[in-house]
Order: sequence, then C-alpha cells, then structure tokens
Amino acid sequence: MRLWKSWIVTQKDLSVIRKNKYVFYSLIGMPLLLGVVYPIIFVFTLNSEVASLTHAQLLAASTQLVDIATILLVVISAFLPSIIASYSFVGEKVEKSLEPLLATPTTDGELLLGKSLAAFIPCIAVTYLGAAISASILDVWSYTKIGVLVIPNLYWALATLIIAPLACTLSVEVNVIVSSKVNDIRAAQQLGSLVSLPLIVLVLFAATSAQLSVLVALLVSVALAVADVALFFLSKETFQREEILTKWK
Repeated sequence: MRLWKSWIVTQKDLSVIRKNKYVFYSLIGMPLLLGVVYPIIFVFTLNSEVASLTHAQLLAASTQLVDIATILLVVISAFLPSIIASYSFVGEKVEKSLEPLLATPTTDGELLLGKSLAAFIPCIAVTYLGAAISASILDVWSYTKIGVLVIPNLYWALATLIIAPLACTLSVEVNVIVSSKVNDIRAAQQLGSLVSLPLIVLVLFAATSAQLSVLVALLVSVALAVADVALFFLSKETFQREEILTKWK
C-alpha cells in the first residue's frame, strides 16, 4: 500500500471539510460542550456542596463526575465521525466529484485509508482539544478547593489515550462503509450514527465498578483494536468501485 496516495486523498477531503460550514461548526461545538459546558456544570454542582461535604466525600464526588466526563469523551469521539465519514463517498457522488476520484490509479485500500484518515484526524483532534480544556478547568477547581488534581487518573488516561482513538477509528470505518453503500446523505448519517450505541454500552459497562473499571477498560480496548483491524479488511473486501460508478443514481 502506497501511503502517499492515501495522504493525497486525505488532504483533498480535509480541504472540503474546512469549506463545509455545517461540518466545521459541528466539530467546534463538540469540544465546547465537553471542554466548557460540562466543567461549568461540574463546578457549580460541587461548589454548592463544598460546605456540607467532608474532604473524602468531596474527592469521591469529584472522581465520580470525572468518570462521567470520561464517558462523555469517548461517546463524542465515536459520534463525531458520523458527521464527516458518512459524507465521504455519498457526498462526493452528490457533488459530481466521485467518478474522477474512483478513476484514479489508487487501490481500494489506499482510497479507504485516505478517506478514513480524513475523518479520523479532525475528529480525534477536537476530542483531545475538548479533553484538554475540560481537564484544565477541573484540575484548577479541584486543586483550589480540595488540594488535589483529579485528572489524570488511570481510567481517564486509558479512555483518552486508548479507548477514544480506537472508538473513533471504529466509528470512522463503519461510517465509510455505510457511505459507500447508500446514495443518500441523510440515510448515510442516520445509519452511521447508530455505531455510537454499542460503544456507549461498552463504555458505560467499563465504568460500572470502581474496582473493575480499569480492567474492563483494557478489555474494551483489546476488543476495539481487534474490531478496527477486522473492519478495515472487511471494508476492502466489500468495497465495489465499479458498482458505485455504474449503479448509483
């Protein structure tokens, strides 16, 4: 596989994303939600209880709310690709730019990798931006009020550095496959967004127990990694550029 060919496809798609106001504002809105709105709610909630809680109780409440923020982080990383990746093929078909792309001397694997990277890079970038803003606000508050930094902890680190990118990759791959199979943008987005539901269940399961959360997070990471690899090869086997060129109306 020639990675430079995939990168050409990625660069082309990234330039389209920058020009699409709907996609751009959607990407900006998510980190604002994660990085600003939730920490503000967090601060106001615990500020009202500071006087009535012991240090240990306040620390436990802070940790619990950080776990909720961590879950939200992974959910967002899985949801964002439905905005971009679901548009990857069907959007170009609508804009009459797909036929020249499919006629280029790129293999199916190179084309799919390029499309996937174009969705993955901005999605994971804004997810990490939101996580960084959120962690900064929460740590300033926690250090000021209870003298500790609530972030990072081990579960947050696993979710941010491993689960989030793996979940984002899985969502991207599913949405790219969906986009290559349907010829309606709204149908592609609706079908692609369904991938976030099982991921939400997995992350919620990983956070159900303070004792098991780290272990389950590791198991979830392994499962997602296997699914990512399997789905990429499946997408290569099921991708039919001739069918897209001849049968899409």
